[in-house]
Amino acid sequence: MNPLPSPETYERELQFMPYKESLDAVANIVYHEAPQNGRVLDLMCGPGYLIGRLSKARSDLSFLGVDIDRNYIAYANSKGYQNSKFVEADVLTSNAIHKYDTVLCTGALHHIPYERQEEVVKHMAKIIKPEGLAIVSDCHIDKYSNEKGRKLAAAKLGYEYLAATIANGAPDDVIKATADIIANDVLMAEFKTSIRDRLDLVEKYFKDVRVTKTWPNNRVDYGDYIITLRGVK
Repeated sequence: MNPLPSPETYERELQFMPYKESLDAVANIVYHEAPQNGRVLDLMCGPGYLIGRLSKARSDLSFLGVDIDRNYIAYANSKGYQNSKFVEADVLTSNAIHKYDTVLCTGALHHIPYERQEEVVKHMAKIIKPEGLAIVSDCHIDKYSNEKGRKLAAAKLGYEYLAATIANGAPDDVIKATADIIANDVLMAEFKTSIRDRLDLVEKYFKDVRVTKTWPNNRVDYGDYIITLRGVK
């Protein structure tokens, strides 16, 4: 498995990868829909980029970011974002002590092994307030029926992602980090699913499921999607 990039490279990735469009859209949703003085939880928050953006735009909100990587958490806490706290924890074992108005999991669920992704979605449903909003955004591969098909689907997505990142003018450290994702996905160090499989999962726990595709802008199944979730079953 290729190691995760440094916090600095990670943040630069978000300026050049296609996933930037999803983060922009998620930030816009939270900006407009999070209730006044609400609590926001960001699961697998990485180096805290999304919370940093939101804390500047919505100073009334309080934010908690959780991630298993201590380097990312230390980096996020060093930023001093307003009304924000970052905690090192494993989302598969940590227990929330509050209910949240907004629960986010952006570009992260594919880091959890396939057989345990449902635990994260179930946890989100457990800690969201009855009237709250959950958002899962991620990058998805084409539907596959066997292991060879999964590898080919992961390679296809990875190539298109890398090509788009290069076309966006990414520096070499970002290009390398994006290229590393291909090997991680193909060799199952990361665990991307099809959008249909992800929807089958979230629909088990939420009543209102809405999907928006942000990249690419053509009729293919693979790419970046935002799923907004309301109403726990």
